[in-house]
Amino acid sequence: MKLRTKSIIVICVGFSILCLVLSLILNVIIVSNYFDLESQTVSEHVGRVLNQINQENNNLGAISSDWSVWDDTYFFVEDKNEAYIQNNLLYEIFEDIDINFMLFYNSSGALVFSKAYDFQVKNETILPASLYSYISNNKGSLMTNLSLESSHTGIILYDTKKILYLVCITPILHSNREGPIHGSLITGRFLDDAKVESFGNITHLTVLLRPLSDKFSNDFEHASSNIEGKPIFIQPINSTYIAGYAVIDDVIGNPVIIIEVGSNRDIYTQGLNMIQNLIISLVITAVVLIVIVVILLDRFVTSRLTYLTKSVNDVKNYEDLSKHIQVKGNDEIAMLEKNINDMLTSLQKTWAMKDSAEFSLQKKIDELERFKTVTVDREIKMIELKKQLEELRTKSGEKT
Repeated sequence: MKLRTKSIIVICVGFSILCLVLSLILNVIIVSNYFDLESQTVSEHVGRVLNQINQENNNLGAISSDWSVWDDTYFFVEDKNEAYIQNNLLYEIFEDIDINFMLFYNSSGALVFSKAYDFQVKNETILPASLYSYISNNKGSLMTNLSLESSHTGIILYDTKKILYLVCITPILHSNREGPIHGSLITGRFLDDAKVESFGNITHLTVLLRPLSDKFSNDFEHASSNIEGKPIFIQPINSTYIAGYAVIDDVIGNPVIIIEVGSNRDIYTQGLNMIQNLIISLVITAVVLIVIVVILLDRFVTSRLTYLTKSVNDVKNYEDLSKHIQVKGNDEIAMLEKNINDMLTSLQKTWAMKDSAEFSLQKKIDELERFKTVTVDREIKMIELKKQLEELRTKSGEKT
């Protein structure tokens, strides 16, 4: 594998790991911060709904106080006069003050009169006997502990049909707010789906109320099991919806209702979009940096290594040690080029010394050849001549 290919792979892997690590860090930091911001917003939403319920209680308390601190009501619980009923306890009046029912109790705690209207059917209705039983069973908490300035406002829930009522119990006094207390007036509103929906319309949120003793959906079940000891519990339902839960006490002070306030996860979605945009920007930046690094690597490293390789090959092919490499720059590659040039110079000198030695040796060989020709050949010829002389002498002696 070529160095350029290895370098590109290493750079790509490095930037990929960097992008992955940064993405994880951004995801952890930004998502957690946006979730905290989202939780804070949902808590504020739950607080707005609870404030709306409290405002409803205060409004109901003001209306109940207007009716209970009144001489006509004071005397009505004594004589139960028909004129009071005909003049005051009409459907139109109940509708105007948004009251579904009124219960009048005397100082002995006995029910004197009751009237109830259902605004959905626009007609008089009858309250369940279980509601009266609940009030009778809790007289000590609801009515006998009232003072001239006190009142009880809250929710009533009884078990038969799980019907919710928003009630206010105020003492019946003279118009000048003087006693003695002559009984108790209970005013109430149906806390039905229409009323709960009105809370949602006012706050522009999704509001649900469920009794704690009811069979919950999985979301309510999880919230009810985790909300204990917490004023507000936040729970994401899915990627687009989140809900906040709070427990509401009844008029006596017992926890009876769990409220769900839901909203779209706009903040969380905005955080995810931000992370997505950051990751896309990070990837684009990484790609651009990779291209720039590869170009710079080609320009200042691999291209010079390619040139160095070509130059060395030229020296090898032409067998010319006098051909040196052009040194560019003063970095490590330039030092390598300089060292190669020094090596070529050294090889050239060594080669020249080798040629000189070979020339001297050849010259000596030639001289030896000439010496051989001059001396050795002459000696051989003299020996042969002696042999011939000897042979002549021998032949001459035989003749003699």
